[in-house]
Amino acid sequence: MNDNGVLYTRSALITDFIEKASKWSFDEIIEFAKNKDNRSPGYIPSEVLIYFLRQTKTDNSDDRFLDLFNIVQERVRGACPRAFSKLGDKELEDTRLAEIRDLILDHVTELIFTDRSQYNDKLDYYEVRFNRAVKMLRIDKFRSVRRREEFKEPLEYSDGSGEFSAEVEEAVEKLKSARWSKEEDLTYRINVRRAINALPDNEREVIDMLLADIPIETKNEEETSISKLLNCSEKTVRNRRDRAIEKIRTALNEENVDGL
Repeated sequence: MNDNGVLYTRSALITDFIEKASKWSFDEIIEFAKNKDNRSPGYIPSEVLIYFLRQTKTDNSDDRFLDLFNIVQERVRGACPRAFSKLGDKELEDTRLAEIRDLILDHVTELIFTDRSQYNDKLDYYEVRFNRAVKMLRIDKFRSVRRREEFKEPLEYSDGSGEFSAEVEEAVEKLKSARWSKEEDLTYRINVRRAINALPDNEREVIDMLLADIPIETKNEEETSISKLLNCSEKTVRNRRDRAIEKIRTALNEENVDGL
């Protein structure tokens, strides 16, 4: 169930796959689950693995649960940003990406183990839209690490003094660099944030990541980009950005706004 109280619904493909896999032995499920190539006919979708993982609650031992958990954890790890790169013979670790990876793994692990002892509806989304759930978690952890590194206060007033937080100051500066010509005042900043929050999810994601200094595209395979995070083309990202800017411009009643 999502935040609006709407139940998540499995796709027909996942429902059919669960029905098919229910006729297999557990050993067969594990063997197929080891296949990491999602283009292979024998590949088991991660949603199906989460389903069977949750079914092990009634087992008298943790053996089957742990077998599936280890595979699911590897699926999550594979969706995390790559923290290691090579420079000649040396293997270098990006500490920020490593922290994001660990935060993602810890979060999903907590969801799974909490659900095992008592039903956790936050795991439902992973059971019906696994890739989307991990992608959104990845973005969330990027944001949280970025905020902790660069900003001292949350996105709100800290004490009612009327001073805007460092995060909003940074966001406004970036919006100014996009040549928004409005006077730099408190009302304007609030309206900017409201306009961003009112965007459709896919457009708001792009704007938020741009404000977090994540590039739209990069030629460095080891570097994170918005197009990689959202699994879409550079053109799609730019189109979403342009639509978002137009909507923000309209919301702010601006007449002359260029792109970020």
